[in-house]
Amino acid sequence: MTLLTTEHILLNSTSDSKRAVITELAEVLTSIDPDRVMEVVMAREHLGSTGIGHGVAIPHGRMQDLAAPMLALARHVRGVDFDAIDGQPVHIIVLLLVPDSDDRRHLELLAQLARNLQQQSFREQVMQASSNEALCLLFREGIAAKE
Repeated sequence: MTLLTTEHILLNSTSDSKRAVITELAEVLTSIDPDRVMEVVMAREHLGSTGIGHGVAIPHGRMQDLAAPMLALARHVRGVDFDAIDGQPVHIIVLLLVPDSDDRRHLELLAQLARNLQQQSFREQVMQASSNEALCLLFREGIAAKE
């Protein structure tokens, strides 16, 4: 299953806020209403930041009428304030959306993304990837390791 496609990657986001980056990511998911994505993801952010530390954030949410899980990724070289638990700017933002009915899959994907992104070598590969295709392959292999 391909969760991340080349069309859903922003190699060089320059957004200046958490909301702006999430808006950018919502807009690359062209098959979904970006307003619905914002509503779901920002509701989750209000419960607590999804900035997990090490320059990583995984904003996420469950959506009705979504056929399969989807990812979108933004890389922010300068870093953006995401209210991360370690107080550091975030450079890698991975938006995860899952069907509303699939709690188990949601938690599995979230855990796998967090495990991969906690590894310094994986984060370095994300930041050094030169193309959307390279990032897709990296995430495909990282997620496939679990499946």
